[in-house]
Amino acid sequence: MPGQFTVNRSVSLDGVGLHNGDAVKVRLDPAPPGTGVRFRHLGYPERPPLPATIDVAVDARLATTLGQDGWRVSTVEHLLSAVWGLGIDNLDVWLDGDELPVLDGSALGWVAALDGAGRARQDARRTGWVVDTEIAVHDGASSIRVTPAESLELAVAIDFDHPAIGRQSIDICLSPDTFQRELAWARTFGFAAQVEAMRAAGLARGGSLENALVFGELGPINEGGVRGAGEVVRHKALDLVGDLALLGRPLRARVEAVRPGHAINQRLVALVRAQAHATDWSSGR
Repeated sequence: MPGQFTVNRSVSLDGVGLHNGDAVKVRLDPAPPGTGVRFRHLGYPERPPLPATIDVAVDARLATTLGQDGWRVSTVEHLLSAVWGLGIDNLDVWLDGDELPVLDGSALGWVAALDGAGRARQDARRTGWVVDTEIAVHDGASSIRVTPAESLELAVAIDFDHPAIGRQSIDICLSPDTFQRELAWARTFGFAAQVEAMRAAGLARGGSLENALVFGELGPINEGGVRGAGEVVRHKALDLVGDLALLGRPLRARVEAVRPGHAINQRLVALVRAQAHATDWSSGR
């Protein structure tokens, strides 16, 4: 069934930013066909919207930050991951700050909000990116390779020198069902030994055991530990989906990532956008 999707109605939520620690309100609104995901400031409605595309990605330090015309919005990847994972094409994201709320550190809050808003089919053809050849990026021990496929396949592997993490991997075909079942619940993570240095650098000021999985020397210090097997690699895959959303259109390809991070993810997205071609998709996700 051809067509683009937006949300059926507006929905609001609030929380604190993971890095700046500021309280922020967000409203998700339906958007016209062909507009993609756009960020808008509640206090300055006349300001041009900030598109969720790789062209305006300006920072990759522990989060993805977009910026244009003097305004930045950071930590956009969890929302964008939910939007892409649920197959939503067009959305206006209004907020009254410079960072999206971290919620519980995963994409569950965004999924709940989007489910509550409902999906609305739009009378417009859906286009997406298709790759015809291999596209690859490397950065030290990190690498991402994209090859042709009939759907979006994700194979992600990590290797942390920590007794509670070590080597983890996941290989899935992305759909709304698999996104919610395999990725959406995985929380952002960090290490207790690095918290003070991060806060001194102006990062993680809003982080807590309520919105992040934190590892001590031997394992998680959160009550209850991990939510499920491979939570760390699943969150890395969640972040990768959010960064791939900066393509502005859905993608059909196999993406194999080893030790991915926001910087290499953004490099990959820029290459795919330059080398892939857009085609009319005969069915919506």
